[in-house]
Amino acid sequence: MKINQSLRVAIDAEAMERIWQWTALATGEFSCLAQVTPELRVHGAELFDQVNTAASTELDQAALAKFLCRHDKPEAVRAWIHSHGDLGVFWSEQDEACIAGLANESFLVSIVVNKRHQAKCRLDVFAPVRLTVDEVELEVRAPSLDLRTECERLFKQHVREAPLRPRLGTLLPANQPTPQRLMNVYHGWPATDDEEDFGHWR
Repeated sequence: MKINQSLRVAIDAEAMERIWQWTALATGEFSCLAQVTPELRVHGAELFDQVNTAASTELDQAALAKFLCRHDKPEAVRAWIHSHGDLGVFWSEQDEACIAGLANESFLVSIVVNKRHQAKCRLDVFAPVRLTVDEVELEVRAPSLDLRTECERLFKQHVREAPLRPRLGTLLPANQPTPQRLMNVYHGWPATDDEEDFGHWR
């Protein structure tokens, strides 16, 4: 089956930065969870209690249940992100088992990264049919800061726009548009034909 090449997962820049920081801090692997919108935008990456090794990360079911119970929107937590440390990005047998353990009534986005800032993304759909789409493009998206209102307020407060008007006495005769005279007009200096006078302004 051919998958639509336009399918992609977007991840907020803040979430991606947190993931890179945790990847750098971890000696080996680590896991985190994040929220996913219906448009497949990953955001709000969060850590939970875990024990990892240089080559494995295992989800503690009690810690996972506690994390979801205290979460404001547990139904939106549909992204599992983990690091392979210094290894490459691929789906190990342990990864496959973890994804199966996170199966739900909808879908799961999985992302694996490493210390070389490589990333691999997949989408698993659990209902109405079981489907895995690998090699999904991961796009880091800058957050919308919604600064228009504030910028408009500051602009109106500090900026005054006036029409462009030539200064009196600075218009040049049509037959004398010399560069020196144009420079004088630009700076508001008196227009003159005396070349000696121009030397004072150079």
